[in-house]
Amino acid sequence: MKVLLLVFPLLLSSCFKTAEEIKREQRIDQQINQSSKIIAELSSQINELKGGLASTSGQLEEMGHNSKQTRAQEIQSIQESLEQLKEQMKILSEENTQTQNDVKNLRAELKSQKAFIQKVTGTLSKISGTPQKSEDTLAMAHKAFEANKQKKAKELYLQVLAEDKVNNAVKNHVFYNLGLLNYWSKKYDDALVYFSKIYTKYPKSSFAPASLLYIGRSFKNQNKTDEAKATFEELIKNYPKSRHAKSAQKELKS
Repeated sequence: MKVLLLVFPLLLSSCFKTAEEIKREQRIDQQINQSSKIIAELSSQINELKGGLASTSGQLEEMGHNSKQTRAQEIQSIQESLEQLKEQMKILSEENTQTQNDVKNLRAELKSQKAFIQKVTGTLSKISGTPQKSEDTLAMAHKAFEANKQKKAKELYLQVLAEDKVNNAVKNHVFYNLGLLNYWSKKYDDALVYFSKIYTKYPKSSFAPASLLYIGRSFKNQNKTDEAKATFEELIKNYPKSRHAKSAQKELKS
């Protein structure tokens, strides 16, 4: 009996230790469960971060690709603009060469006409026995011009210029009438030569505004729209009070 009394407390003590261990194990299990949840959440967050990083990397790559495409398009656009400029320069160069050739041919023709007129004048002088005066030739030229005998008037005006015995005021009148004669016969390049002589050499001449007007009209008839517009605008700017400025304004609107 005494032995049982001694053994029983020992058994109870042993039972109490086992209960404490169970509680401790439960606490440990709870901590493990909580740690597992935390690890699971962290793993989920890491996966989300990885996904976001992959998406960001893709966007960066796409942005880089788009940037390369944009840069390539800009380079291509610049190259196309350069090609267009080269083509325009080529056209302008060809037009300049053609203009120089036209002027050269015109000078040669004018020189030939002068030689012919001098020859004719010399022949007429020999036949009549008296030299013809420039004043008489000019009067005859004006008379032929007023009678609309264009060919004869042109020949006589060229004769006056060839003799070169008239003053600048008379020369301007001759240049203007020769310009009109060529304009009427649709020889616009020749008309431009005579009208331009008045405006460039004698801008204060009374014939200057009218000459500018016909320079613009000559360009317009040659379908040189930009040159015509610039000429009409110059006429309006430099001679705003002249009646020809009003005509230039109408030309710009038409």
